Amino acid sequence: MEETTRRRRGRPKGTGNVDTASIVDAALDALADGGYPALTMRGVARTLGVSLATIQHHYPTKDDLWRAAVDHLTDDAIERRSQVDPTDLGGKISTFLEQGAARPGLLAALLSDHSPGSPGRIDYIAGRFTTALVEPTERLRSFEADGVTRQFDHRALFALVTIGVGSIAGAADAVKTIYGFDLSTERGRTDLADGLADIIGLGVLRRQGR
Repeated sequence: MEETTRRRRGRPKGTGNVDTASIVDAALDALADGGYPALTMRGVARTLGVSLATIQHHYPTKDDLWRAAVDHLTDDAIERRSQVDPTDLGGKISTFLEQGAARPGLLAALLSDHSPGSPGRIDYIAGRFTTALVEPTERLRSFEADGVTRQFDHRALFALVTIGVGSIAGAADAVKTIYGFDLSTERGRTDLADGLADIIGLGVLRRQGR
């Protein structure tokens, strides 16, 4: 049940101006810590030191806030991707690792959501992902048409990068301890991204004589 505010006389303690970017940032931190159940309007208000009414002024319900967080996450991913050469798979993976390492566990928490109402939330994520994948899908098709790559299932590659790389970024401590890749550093992210890009590239590049 959505939280409601209690009516009080005067200005509630902690009420103040706060921008939507700060609210969404706090929501993303909560989601990374414990997924949808960990996101509460009161918790975000408490984190920011403002009243619940202040949060609800911008986002009336928890689901409104959740959608804003998902929108920010996907928009940020698109923006980061746009700054990398389309043919630089290693660079794209590195930026994905960078985004994931900033909030370990966030993507996994969003995609493995099984709490009540999760099918609708997964549908929303699917819609945002579909929009975000239009440009890379068109790019891959152009690579196929130009003979740069062989034909392959783009969905499998996107799933590998999204879920596989996202899980790696969310397990930064374990990856560093077990495999020696320090994802908190640009060097570590680049080394791992180059290695993954090489492995993926060998699977999608057109082989000689085929």
